[in-house]
Amino acid sequence: MSEIRQDKLTEQWVIFAPERAQRPHPPVPQAAGKGSPAEFDANCPFCVGNENMLPSVLLEKQKRSPVSSSKPKQGEHNWQTRVVPNKYPVLTAEAETAGSNRGVYLVAAGYGRHEVIIESPLHSRDIPAMSVNEVETVIDTYLDRYNTIYAEHRDILTVILFRNHGQMAGTSLVHPHSQLVAMGIVPARIANRQNVAERYFSQENRCLMCDIIEFEQDHAQRLVFENNSFIAFVPFAAAVPFEVLIVPKEHSSDFGAIGPEDVSDLASALMSVLSGLRQEADDPDYNYIFQTYSRQHKPSPSLHWYVQIRPKLGIPAGFEIGSGISVNHSLPEQDAQRLREAIEQSKNNEVKQKTQAPD
Repeated sequence: MSEIRQDKLTEQWVIFAPERAQRPHPPVPQAAGKGSPAEFDANCPFCVGNENMLPSVLLEKQKRSPVSSSKPKQGEHNWQTRVVPNKYPVLTAEAETAGSNRGVYLVAAGYGRHEVIIESPLHSRDIPAMSVNEVETVIDTYLDRYNTIYAEHRDILTVILFRNHGQMAGTSLVHPHSQLVAMGIVPARIANRQNVAERYFSQENRCLMCDIIEFEQDHAQRLVFENNSFIAFVPFAAAVPFEVLIVPKEHSSDFGAIGPEDVSDLASALMSVLSGLRQEADDPDYNYIFQTYSRQHKPSPSLHWYVQIRPKLGIPAGFEIGSGISVNHSLPEQDAQRLREAIEQSKNNEVKQKTQAPD
């Protein structure tokens, strides 16, 4: 039988209808070239040697702990991550910040920043294939740009960090990269999440996400991964199959406030979940978003930041668009079990490979 659950973080409803998984449907298209073994693409602006295709370079970082058993390949630069302006930005720093009325409508220029975080010099070095040190460097780069933009631009109210993986998730270049968009407004969806959390805090005098973490740990049905600093679980009302939240155990409303140990634990959690997702769901297209809060809401006792990973394993149809209610044909408890098993298998395979490697 189907079941309707409410997402406590957004107050949106989700219908779970497992029997709909039996419907005939065409295969989901995958991005051309995803998972390609090629380490260099002559037409890719993010590859080493193609710097003439970039608008400019804002930042470069070396590995957090540069330990490698292999020599640098010919033509590689001494960087792991590189930040560049988006060549086709959705917002620009040159625009005005003031808004105006146009009849009954409110209009503002497209003020903000739009940057690309290139995660590796190698064209095929996706996060599940990286070392922990490499993923730590990616997260360090996120932190650097996130905190720098808030510090240097007082008119910026919201910074959104996200990663698109695959054509259905919106990526236009295969080379592994993330993006940052900073804006002078607070989007309605973020404002709604903040309002929901603040209402809960005013009623219960507790953080909503902290209560969710406690419940998920106690029941363990939807847990996927856990280490000292982070917990990962499939949400009780996951909108899509294999959706996962990675959440700091300690209360924090601001991603920009995490410390070095948190970076290492977040890197481990992110790698584990994405590796499990790749194995169990055949490397699906996905988006991940750092759901952190706007400038005026940090720090806050009611708000709690997290990383949301949402695979693209279906297309919203007329009912979903008309009602605003997602229909998920997969139960969160079953998805979590499959991801746990996939992550455990990946760990066992990694240990096996290390023990069999020649000295």
